[in-house]
Amino acid sequence: MLRNTCIFVLLFAYVVSDSSTYNAPFLKRCKLNDNECLLSSNLQIAMPYIAEGIQEIGISSTDPMILENIIMDTDESVFKFVLPTLKVQGGRKCKVTDFMQNLQESTMKLTLDCPFIGTGTYKFSGKMSVFNIEREGDFKIHTDSLRTIMTIKMEKTTVNGKKYWNLLSYEYTCEPSESMHIEIDGLFSGELNKARSYLSAVNKDWDSTLQVGKPIADAIVKNTFKTLKSFFLRVPIEDLLA
Repeated sequence: MLRNTCIFVLLFAYVVSDSSTYNAPFLKRCKLNDNECLLSSNLQIAMPYIAEGIQEIGISSTDPMILENIIMDTDESVFKFVLPTLKVQGGRKCKVTDFMQNLQESTMKLTLDCPFIGTGTYKFSGKMSVFNIEREGDFKIHTDSLRTIMTIKMEKTTVNGKKYWNLLSYEYTCEPSESMHIEIDGLFSGELNKARSYLSAVNKDWDSTLQVGKPIADAIVKNTFKTLKSFFLRVPIEDLLA
C-alpha cells in the first residue's frame, strides 16, 4: 500500500481552457504501436518543453512548482504535519525511461526517472515516538532518483475535425531508486542526539517516509495529469502517428 505513495517528481502542472491546436515542432510522427519511436522521438524530447512551459497553449513553467497547504497526518491522529508552502524542483531533468501504449485497452504507461528537491516550512503538532511536540521550522526532502510509473486511461475525441487523445483517469506507483533524505529543522529542539537517531531511522525506513509524503505525491501527480491532459488535447493524433 505504502509503495503506492511517494514523493513523485513529475513536475508539470497547469490547466488551460483554450481549445486551439498546437503545432509542436519538436515532435516526430511515429508508426502505430511503435512505442520505441514514441518514447525516443516524442516523450523524451517533449518532457523538458512541458516543464519549461509552452506559452502558446497556456502551460506555464512548473519547475519550480509551488504547492500550498499540504497536510499530512496519521490514521490514528497521532500527529499533524502541515507544509504551508512547498517549492518543488527537478522537473526539467526528468527522463522518460519506458513507454507503452495499449490501443486495445485505451491506456498509456509511462516510466520516469526524476531527481527531486522540495523545500519550505512546516508546522508540526502531536506525538512522535515518546515525545509530545509542537514545532515550526524549515523542511527539506530530496533524492537524486525517483522511479515513477503512471498508467493513464484515455479515449479519442474529435475537435474541429481533428482527433486528439483525451486523458480520463490515472493510477501511479513509485519508489526511490536512490536514498531519500528528509531534514526537519528544529523539530527536536534541545534533543539533538535523539533527533539525529530519529531522522536516520526515517531515511532508512521507506514505509515511514512514503507515508508522510503521500499528500505531496498526490498533489504533484494530480497537477501532472492535468497538464498532460491539456498537452494531448492540443496536439492532434496525426502529429504523433504516421
